[in-house]
Amino acid sequence: MKSVKEKQATAFDIMKEEFGYKAKLAAPRLVKVVVWESANLGAAFLKVNEIFYSVQGEGKNSGIPMVFVRLAGCNLRCDFCDTKYAFEAGKEMMVGEILSERGKYPSKWVCITGGEPFIQPLDELARQLKADGSLIQIETNGTIFQPVTCDWLVVSPKKERRPVESMLERANEIKIVVNLKEALDFTEEYEAWGTCHSIQPENNHEEATKLCLDFVAEHPQWRLSMQLHKLINIR
Repeated sequence: MKSVKEKQATAFDIMKEEFGYKAKLAAPRLVKVVVWESANLGAAFLKVNEIFYSVQGEGKNSGIPMVFVRLAGCNLRCDFCDTKYAFEAGKEMMVGEILSERGKYPSKWVCITGGEPFIQPLDELARQLKADGSLIQIETNGTIFQPVTCDWLVVSPKKERRPVESMLERANEIKIVVNLKEALDFTEEYEAWGTCHSIQPENNHEEATKLCLDFVAEHPQWRLSMQLHKLINIR
């Protein structure tokens, strides 16, 4: 049996090999997003942009190793989005195939993200991940409701389209991305939702970071969230 130290080194090697320190975003492929589900939930298909192993770079769970399942497609088109390559590009995978990929990595945490993951049916994927002992984080803009069980739900409101109340009621964390000062104008309305409130400067830009620092200094109920993965240049 491997020692704890050996296991940790192996996990790090897997992670390093998987995304590297100079990883680049995948080039977008223009593929029409077709979301469908077979009559047999056990054979549900999802359109997946990528599955990879890294550390969570944003929000309260920053620094935790996670398997990222990035689903394809999004119902919004935010100018500052840093995953535009996931708007359409992806391949259809059965839930069992996704679990097989997830099983290659040792972390208990799985982050389902996008794009916007809730434009696809997540119940079967979440159910099987939980049955397998995984902890689930889902990142969403909160505009589409599904009664999906997870361990940490991050709702990131956008001014273009506000989250639905049923998602805000289930949110563990509210995360607002700041690119302009105006993005701070609607923070107060979300303070009643969730147990953690994060302000994140777009792409770690200096001006946006200064805005966020000034904001959290005056509003200590909010916390600063920097994009850790970009600071240390990993995926």
